[in-house]
Amino acid sequence: FLRRHEGQSGIVYCLSRRKTEETAAFLEEHGIRALAYHAGMTKEAREANQNAFMTLSGIVMVATIAFGMGIDKPDVAFVFHTDLPGSLEAYYQEIGRAGRDGRAAEAHMLFGLGDIRMRRLFIEEEDASPEHKRRSHARLDTLIGYCEAAQCRRQVLLSYFGERSAPCGSCDNCLEQPP
Repeated sequence: FLRRHEGQSGIVYCLSRRKTEETAAFLEEHGIRALAYHAGMTKEAREANQNAFMTLSGIVMVATIAFGMGIDKPDVAFVFHTDLPGSLEAYYQEIGRAGRDGRAAEAHMLFGLGDIRMRRLFIEEEDASPEHKRRSHARLDTLIGYCEAAQCRRQVLLSYFGERSAPCGSCDNCLEQPP
């Protein structure tokens, strides 16, 4: 995936600080300019990495969800999730950081049963009311439904927010449909 976007700016979202650091180091070792960003870094290190990402092109920011609010870099060509986001709303917000220059952008997400189990555990360990936990599980179920959908992902995503769309013709489901 990243080789297809060589020389382009992008964001890779990871669930944990450790995975963020490990992924940035892995990408660097493989010749991809990557920087880490997470809440466990010093303020100075976070600011330095964010400034480099915002001012230079061709850098991949590997980050937790601590990165993103207020990020309006026009040439972000892709967003890659190494783990399942917390909700469809979070996913929509995070992928919305790509393609702000009007060019085609790509979003890719990896997830598995371990991600679902981890998200469910996070919800259960929250100090929250049973009703809040029920709503959190329902939001997670909606995201899983999106991930497992067989129809156009754009249609599913926009439908969730009350909008209608024709099939996009470019998501994995549209491209893999038989003619």
